[in-house]
Amino acid sequence: MQSCGHFDVVSSAIGFSVFSVILSSWALTFAIGGEHLFGSTWDQLVMYNVADRLGLTGWS
Repeated sequence: MQSCGHFDVVSSAIGFSVFSVILSSWALTFAIGGEHLFGSTWDQLVMYNVADRLGLTGWS
């Protein structure tokens, strides 16, 4: 019974680590400057531009 709790803790730690890496890389991309890294495709990758193209925003 105790090993089941251990599995939950380990899987939660792994999930949190993966989430932290993804969030940190996303934040670092904005901190460095996405346009510098990705060039002209940056405008197509930014989420609010994607949402605007799909008509999901209310400000267009």
